[in-house]
Amino acid sequence: MEPTSIQKQEKPTCNYCGKQVYGREGKKYCNVDCKNNYNSRIRSELRTKENQFFPEAFNQIKKNYRILHNYKDQFKEIEVIYVEKQELLKLGFDPQYCTKAYVDDQQRLWKNCYNYSWSDYNDSFAIRYGIYSWKS
Repeated sequence: MEPTSIQKQEKPTCNYCGKQVYGREGKKYCNVDCKNNYNSRIRSELRTKENQFFPEAFNQIKKNYRILHNYKDQFKEIEVIYVEKQELLKLGFDPQYCTKAYVDDQQRLWKNCYNYSWSDYNDSFAIRYGIYSWKS
């Protein structure tokens, strides 16, 4: 007796590890771990492709944030600190990259990197920590 066409079909294999899949029809993964690992890999590949379009800006904004965050402890005592421009520039800070900017009541331009703000002040940057609003 010859096998039918249904019996000739190969068993499905896991999309992640390639092992044979048992259970209901249409099942794609052999277990939950394989499903999670597969989806994590796909998301990681998508993030990598997205970051290829904006690597310089994203990386510099992250770097600016890390540099400014190193001064966070100084904000416990005073609202604004002044750091020499050369000191920040040597660390890799680039004032051109920010997440937003606004002009305060004294017509001074402040640039933000998330919850840190800075403004030019002679040979220094005035830096403050916290969320500040601006007039519309």
